[in-house]
Amino acid sequence: MTRVELEGVNELLRELEKLGQKGSRIENSALRKAGDKVQSAIQEEAPTRTGTLKRSIRRSNVRTEGTEKFVKVDPGKEGWYGRFVEFGTVKMSANPFMSRGYEKSKKEAAQTIASEMRKGLGL
Repeated sequence: MTRVELEGVNELLRELEKLGQKGSRIENSALRKAGDKVQSAIQEEAPTRTGTLKRSIRRSNVRTEGTEKFVKVDPGKEGWYGRFVEFGTVKMSANPFMSRGYEKSKKEAAQTIASEMRKGLGL
Protein backbone atom coordinates (compact mmCIF):
# COMPACT_ATOMS: atom_id res chain seq x y z
CA MET A 1 0.00 0.00 0.00
CA THR A 2 1.29 3.47 -0.83
CA ARG A 3 0.69 6.31 1.58
CA VAL A 4 0.57 10.04 0.86
CA GLU A 5 2.12 12.21 3.54
CA LEU A 6 0.67 15.72 3.74
CA GLU A 7 2.91 18.54 4.88
CA GLY A 8 1.46 21.53 6.69
CA VAL A 9 -1.79 19.77 7.50
CA ASN A 10 -1.01 19.03 11.16
CA GLU A 11 -2.69 22.21 12.39
CA LEU A 12 -5.79 21.40 10.32
CA LEU A 13 -5.88 17.94 11.90
CA ARG A 14 -5.59 19.46 15.38
CA GLU A 15 -8.54 21.75 14.62
CA LEU A 16 -10.56 18.78 13.36
CA GLU A 17 -9.80 16.83 16.55
CA LYS A 18 -11.17 19.74 18.60
CA LEU A 19 -14.46 19.47 16.70
CA GLY A 20 -14.94 15.82 17.63
CA GLN A 21 -17.57 14.00 15.53
CA LYS A 22 -18.06 16.90 13.11
CA GLY A 23 -14.31 17.00 12.52
CA SER A 24 -14.28 13.28 11.83
CA ARG A 25 -17.02 13.72 9.21
CA ILE A 26 -15.02 16.51 7.53
CA GLU A 27 -11.90 14.35 7.52
CA ASN A 28 -13.77 11.34 6.11
CA SER A 29 -15.35 13.43 3.36
CA ALA A 30 -11.94 14.83 2.38
CA LEU A 31 -10.44 11.34 2.22
CA ARG A 32 -13.31 10.03 0.08
CA LYS A 33 -13.02 12.93 -2.38
CA ALA A 34 -9.25 12.48 -2.64
CA GLY A 35 -9.78 8.74 -3.19
CA ASP A 36 -12.19 9.54 -6.01
CA LYS A 37 -9.43 11.56 -7.72
CA VAL A 38 -7.02 8.63 -7.45
CA GLN A 39 -9.69 6.18 -8.65
CA SER A 40 -10.38 8.26 -11.76
CA ALA A 41 -6.70 8.54 -12.62
CA ILE A 42 -6.13 4.80 -12.21
CA GLN A 43 -9.18 4.03 -14.35
CA GLU A 44 -7.79 6.30 -17.07
CA GLU A 45 -4.53 4.34 -17.05
CA ALA A 46 -6.12 0.87 -16.93
CA PRO A 47 -5.87 -1.19 -20.11
CA THR A 48 -9.24 -1.79 -21.76
CA ARG A 49 -9.40 -5.00 -23.70
CA THR A 50 -12.84 -5.85 -22.33
CA GLY A 51 -13.25 -2.99 -19.84
CA THR A 52 -13.78 -5.31 -16.87
CA LEU A 53 -10.58 -4.25 -15.10
CA LYS A 54 -11.33 -0.56 -15.53
CA ARG A 55 -14.91 -0.97 -14.27
CA SER A 56 -13.77 -3.01 -11.26
CA ILE A 57 -11.53 -0.27 -9.82
CA ARG A 58 -13.21 1.13 -6.73
CA ARG A 59 -12.54 3.38 -3.78
CA SER A 60 -13.27 1.90 -0.38
CA ASN A 61 -15.05 3.64 2.44
CA VAL A 62 -12.83 5.30 5.02
CA ARG A 63 -10.98 2.74 7.11
CA THR A 64 -8.99 3.12 10.30
CA GLU A 65 -5.89 1.21 11.36
CA GLY A 66 -4.57 2.31 14.72
CA THR A 67 -4.61 6.08 14.53
CA GLU A 68 -4.46 6.31 10.72
CA LYS A 69 -7.45 6.83 8.47
CA PHE A 70 -7.29 5.92 4.80
CA VAL A 71 -9.20 4.87 1.71
CA LYS A 72 -8.10 2.07 -0.54
CA VAL A 73 -8.33 2.19 -4.35
CA ASP A 74 -7.93 -1.13 -6.13
CA PRO A 75 -9.63 -3.57 -8.49
CA GLY A 76 -12.51 -5.48 -6.96
CA LYS A 77 -13.18 -9.19 -7.28
CA GLU A 78 -14.02 -8.89 -10.98
CA GLY A 79 -10.58 -7.38 -11.63
CA TRP A 80 -8.65 -9.93 -9.56
CA TYR A 81 -6.14 -10.31 -12.38
CA GLY A 82 -5.13 -6.62 -12.11
CA ARG A 83 -2.07 -7.56 -10.04
CA PHE A 84 -0.74 -9.62 -12.96
CA VAL A 85 -1.24 -6.68 -15.31
CA GLU A 86 0.42 -4.28 -12.83
CA PHE A 87 3.46 -6.41 -11.97
CA GLY A 88 3.68 -8.75 -14.95
CA THR A 89 4.28 -12.48 -15.01
CA VAL A 90 6.90 -14.78 -16.45
CA LYS A 91 5.01 -14.67 -19.75
CA MET A 92 3.70 -11.09 -19.67
CA SER A 93 5.43 -7.73 -19.25
CA ALA A 94 4.30 -5.46 -16.46
CA ASN A 95 1.91 -2.63 -17.27
CA PRO A 96 1.95 -0.59 -14.02
CA PHE A 97 -1.34 1.25 -14.62
CA MET A 98 -2.05 1.64 -10.90
CA SER A 99 1.36 3.15 -10.24
CA ARG A 100 0.98 5.56 -13.14
CA GLY A 101 -2.50 6.59 -12.05
CA TYR A 102 -1.38 7.11 -8.48
CA GLU A 103 1.64 9.18 -9.52
CA LYS A 104 -0.56 11.30 -11.81
CA SER A 105 -3.10 12.01 -9.08
CA LYS A 106 -1.25 12.09 -5.76
CA LYS A 107 -0.59 15.84 -5.79
CA GLU A 108 -4.20 16.67 -6.69
CA ALA A 109 -5.44 14.21 -4.04
CA ALA A 110 -3.32 15.87 -1.36
CA GLN A 111 -4.57 19.30 -2.43
CA THR A 112 -8.15 18.01 -2.33
CA ILE A 113 -7.71 16.79 1.24
CA ALA A 114 -6.27 20.11 2.39
CA SER A 115 -8.89 22.23 0.60
CA GLU A 116 -11.82 20.08 1.80
CA MET A 117 -10.57 20.26 5.37
CA ARG A 118 -10.16 24.04 5.16
CA LYS A 119 -13.64 24.36 3.64
CA GLY A 120 -15.12 22.16 6.37
CA LEU A 121 -13.46 24.28 9.03
CA GLY A 122 -14.66 27.49 7.38
CA LEU A 123 -11.11 28.73 6.67
